Amino acid sequence: MPKRIAVSQLNASTIDILNTIRQNASLQYQSSIPVITTEVEIPKVGEVLYGYPALANEFVNALVNRIAFVALNSATFNNAYADLKKGYIEFGETVEEVFTDIINAIAYSAEKAEARELKRYLPNVHTAFHSINWKVMYPVTIEREALRQAFISLQGVQDLIAEIVDRVYTSNEYDEFLLFKYLIIKGINSGKFKPVSVDTSTDMKNGGIAFRATANKFGFMSNAYTESGVRTTTPMERVRIFMDADFNASYDVNVLASAFNMDKATFMGKLHLIDDWTTFDNERFELIRAESDGLEEVTSTELAVMANVKAILVDERWFQIYDNLNVMTEKEVASGLYWNYFYHVWKTVSNSPFSNAVVFIEDTAMPTAPATLTATVESVSTSDNATIYTLTLAEDNVVFEQTEDATELGIAIHPYGAIIVPAGVFDDEDTLEVVVDHMEEQYAGDIQLVADNSGQTPVPATVAGDTITLTKVV
Repeated sequence: MPKRIAVSQLNASTIDILNTIRQNASLQYQSSIPVITTEVEIPKVGEVLYGYPALANEFVNALVNRIAFVALNSATFNNAYADLKKGYIEFGETVEEVFTDIINAIAYSAEKAEARELKRYLPNVHTAFHSINWKVMYPVTIEREALRQAFISLQGVQDLIAEIVDRVYTSNEYDEFLLFKYLIIKGINSGKFKPVSVDTSTDMKNGGIAFRATANKFGFMSNAYTESGVRTTTPMERVRIFMDADFNASYDVNVLASAFNMDKATFMGKLHLIDDWTTFDNERFELIRAESDGLEEVTSTELAVMANVKAILVDERWFQIYDNLNVMTEKEVASGLYWNYFYHVWKTVSNSPFSNAVVFIEDTAMPTAPATLTATVESVSTSDNATIYTLTLAEDNVVFEQTEDATELGIAIHPYGAIIVPAGVFDDEDTLEVVVDHMEEQYAGDIQLVADNSGQTPVPATVAGDTITLTKVV
């Protein structure tokens, strides 16, 4: 289970910090460093530490790992996005999200009671897996001279801690903001948000009406707003709204709050602002993309689509973001008279396909479904028992249907494009109709399965690299 990290603030004075470090230090440190009671005694600690590198190492490590690290962890976890993150997971790299769909009722029948009595009624369970996909570190250097300066004034040690915490915290918070923005931009462009048209060109009130109407509809059982098509609800307390700064400025906060039937303070806790939808700091993640395939560049085409976005309304559970690791490691560089500290941050950054998510788009820019889709055969593997075809499409949010014909023939069709055909099912040159769902439309096309079924192992007619045209069903 993920846990929450408590809010903590550093309220101790420099004297308290020095004495706390001494109290938990080695015997050698305690015998060399006196207990501090007044401000004038602070420089004495600095003089001793500056003359004994071993004691200076012990002090800096305690300062960073015992005090600054605790403050940094608390500030990092309890930032502006704390209510959207799911918690801190200490063990395991993958989170399995399980969603159980509602049960279909069956008609009462006394005649069928005997057959139904011991029959297994398995729940309709859906799963999604979220794995660690963000592993970075933030390096911090503490110069020996900075340590000496910390003992000149009463606030010196506190200022040194604040400098360390602020430097790392600001960097991490900005990256976390970009990760949320990245998840939303990629999600909208891949069809994970259901589009709703809104006309704000003539009257800005239309936006507020659309927001409130959709939020109210979230409270009713429906599959209209989920990526996976499962039926779910979102109570008002879980609804979150994102707007860019310019669009938000067009509204009075009290008007927006009343549109959601909330007081101003409650609504402000559910409102998240984005600087704008049409830019993204790709340069910030350039070094990470060069060494990892976990992030893609946000393209100009994707940002052009975002130009028509007015706001998004989302269940807070849509964001599947977990903190997995926050560790500070250190290395003294004796030749350079400084210490290097590395703040390691691991996260799981993903989204739930089972939660409601809507994007509000200007009425004139609503996306339309294409007339055809092209599926590419990525691989074909054949054995004595079955032939497995793997199909992919360039479009996201495409679901392959398990048709009745396929079920009758014993063919399994995975929602994401794997088709398992048992040996001996088809004669030579036979085809199977493939049906997919995309943007609330159905597309169908034929795949030729077997070219030669005379031998022990069937010879596939379709090979890797072939394409199949799927036409919209009218």
